[in-house]
This record gives sequence, structure tokens and C-alpha cells, in this order.
Amino acid sequence: MPGKLPVSISPWTVMASKSPPNDCDINPESAVPLPEYQEDAQPSRETGLLIEAFRTFTLASNSLELTFGQLQSKVRRLTEELEAKNRELERSLREKQEAQEYLRTILEKLPCGVFVLEENGEMTLCNPMAAEVLREARGEAGRFRNDELRSLFAASAEGRREETEITLTAEGEKKVLATSGTPLEDDHGRSLGTLHIIRDITEVKALEEKNQRGERLAAMGEMAAELAHEIRNPLGSIDIFASLLTRECIGDARNWAENIRIGARSLNTIVSNMLHFTGPLSPVFDEIDIHEILREIGSFCEPMIRQREVRWEIELAAGCSLIRGDRGLIKQLVLNLIFNAMKAMPSEGLLAVRTRNIGKNRQRRLELQIKDTGVGIPPEHLDKIFDPFFTTNKNGTGLGLSIVNQIVESHSGEIFVKSKVNRGTVFTILFNTLPS
Repeated sequence: MPGKLPVSISPWTVMASKSPPNDCDINPESAVPLPEYQEDAQPSRETGLLIEAFRTFTLASNSLELTFGQLQSKVRRLTEELEAKNRELERSLREKQEAQEYLRTILEKLPCGVFVLEENGEMTLCNPMAAEVLREARGEAGRFRNDELRSLFAASAEGRREETEITLTAEGEKKVLATSGTPLEDDHGRSLGTLHIIRDITEVKALEEKNQRGERLAAMGEMAAELAHEIRNPLGSIDIFASLLTRECIGDARNWAENIRIGARSLNTIVSNMLHFTGPLSPVFDEIDIHEILREIGSFCEPMIRQREVRWEIELAAGCSLIRGDRGLIKQLVLNLIFNAMKAMPSEGLLAVRTRNIGKNRQRRLELQIKDTGVGIPPEHLDKIFDPFFTTNKNGTGLGLSIVNQIVESHSGEIFVKSKVNRGTVFTILFNTLPS
């Protein structure tokens, strides 16, 4: 029949296609053979097309399978490359984060301030030191209140890189800042703002001023020492001749000689203070009796005490008055305190000197107390009275109490002061005593 393909049917085909009866085995030998249909010797045109189509399909299938295998291999390779790139990217990001953290730590620990300003004046980076230094200089909007700072940072944007010193007032305290800046640009030359470094040099400037003052004082001290030596020799002669005159003269002449003697001794004390201040104290320790020194000073100051009409009281109650010290320095200490007391009492008043022992056995100490009923010391000045050149007396040098403090320290002693304005002042000094 036209349109149908010739099919070769096996004699067993029919038998195989039929269902065998239940519980029966099929014996091929008992099967009835069917007639065979032989293929045509030459395939028809449709058969050739179908075979060609199957061949083409097979080739295409094989090609697709090969291409799919190649695609799988390529995908696998790309996946491996992508994973490697991801690992490299993660490592790069981790290294960048570590570098950023490292730089951030450095910025936070720097002893100077570092900050970056954009062209509009906004701060884009600021380390803790810069934030602390500039917290009073910047307003709420982040702009600088200080005109000098604003102009200085603007000049930095123009390329001025030299360090400049400016003064700010922060929390009522003046600060001296050293600032420098440099423009920031990207790889294409576009401006990114300005980088600024700022240092608080307040303490450095204070040390420089202190050093300069020390140099001036050293120069003045050398000159004062030379003058003191030149003045001290004739002062001794003036004191000796004034003492002789007080014995020989009577009436007004004797009073004049007494005034000369008092003035010479007062000037000698000032000169001694200058010499002690300009050179280091080098005490020569020996066994000395404080009571003996106080009696000598009482006789030495008697003319001045009598002239000022000051009442003098001395009470030497210490059972043990022996200490280890420098006789000349201890004498200078007591003289300075007595002269200060008399200056605090323009006329009349009471000047009392007392000693007593405190403590027992090895802890026994000698307490020396010098009390006056003068004008007193204001409370705000009590912590400054031992500073060199500090004085509230327009005719004073400001060295007396400073020398007293140095002498006490050189003898491992202690000094205390109590004072009330218009009531008087009490200086108390403690020395270690020697066994009786």
C-alpha cells in the first residue's frame, strides 16, 4: 500500500505479542510460524529522508553533547576563577580594613592634632587631640569662631606651609597653638581640601619663658653677688664705727649713731640674702645651740627693737636646744623672720620668740616659734610668700622668706605659717634635736 513502509516481521513476533494463557509456559517450538515479508531491495525516498534525518539528529545530538561538556568545563573553570578572585578581593578588603584601623590608631595616638578641612570650611577628619584643642574654637555649626584661625586656615589652602603660632582662650585659660597646613589634591589635580597639623605648645612656651627668666636671674645674680661683696666690706666698717660712736656720744649724736648702726645691719641682712640666693646653699653642719643663737640675735636687734618701740618677749622653754646645723645659716633664718616681723609692725606691737620640745626620745624635735602682732598676710598670698621676689612691701626684695625656706629644707626641717589680717602672723619651725 502506498504511504506505508515495508516491515520485516519475525515469525515470533505474533507469538511475542500475544499474552500467554495463565499458568502456561509457551514453547517456541510449538509456535505457528507466520509468513515473512521481505524488505524491498531498494529503500524508498521517504526511508532515505528519515535515515538522513536520524543521522543529522545524531550528529547534532553528539555536537550538543560535546558543546555541553565544553560549556560545563568552561563554567567550572570560570567558577574556580571567580572563587579565586573573591578570595583575593576578600583578602584585599581585609588588608585595607587593617590598614585603615592601623592609620586610625596612629591618628588617635598622635601627640598633635590632625584634621582636614574642605573648601567650604567643613571638617571631614579630626583626631581626638585636634578635637580637644579646637573644641572651644569651633561653633555649633562646625565653623571657627576665631577670625585668626579662619584666616590662617584659608592661607594654608593657598599653599602657605610654614608653622604659625596663635593664642586661643579655652575655658578661661590661654593656649598657645602652633599650626601648619598643606593643600590636598587627587591624582587629577582636583582640590580635596587642606590638611592641618596643630600642636598645643602652651607648656613649651611657659618653659621657654621660665628659662629666659632664669637666664636673666642668673645674670642679675652674678652682678648682685659682685655688688654684695663690694658693699659688705664697708658695711662692716660702718657698723663698727657706729657702735663706737654710740659709746662715746650722748644726746642726739648718740641717736644718730644708733640709726646708722641699725641701717648698716639692716643693709647687711639684705646683702646676705642676695649672696645666699645667688649661690647654692652649702651648709657646714656642726652641733649648735639654738638658745645661744637667739640670745645673740636679741642683742644684735636690740637697737632696732628699741627704736620701733616694739615689745620684745623671749621664752626659751626647750629642755634640749641642740641641733645639727650651720650656725651662720640658722642665724640668717632667724634674722630674716625678725626683720619681717618688725616691718609688719610700723610702730609698737609685740614680737615674741619661743622654743619648746615636742615628741619623745628619738622623735623629740625642737619647735621655734616667732610671732608678731602686725598687719598679717592675706589668705590669697599665703601660698606665695616663699616664692623668690614675691613681696607685698614696696621696699622689700622678696628674698627674705625664700631664703628662710631654703635654709629650713637644707636642715631637713619643716616650716608652717598662720596669719590673720590685722591680727598678726606666727611662723613655726621644727628641727630634729641631738641627744642632750
